[in-house]
Amino acid sequence: MKKSEILFAANYRYDFDRDLYVNPETKKAFSLEFVDDHTPEDVLRGIEEKTDHNAWTFYFNIRPSDGVRRLLEQDLEAA
Repeated sequence: MKKSEILFAANYRYDFDRDLYVNPETKKAFSLEFVDDHTPEDVLRGIEEKTDHNAWTFYFNIRPSDGVRRLLEQDLEAA
């Protein structure tokens, strides 16, 4: 199964403006670069990872700065 199919099956949508796969219910977002650079198993592990659904969890190759993270969280909450 392709990585994008794994994400779509787990109710992620692709956000073209931000180049992210996003699931607002679980408050998780995967960058396109992370998905491209990691195995399907890595993506599935991230999907299945237990997180605090009160805060967003981002899967990026390079951790976003706190400022970028805050902006992403605001944008994703408003979407």
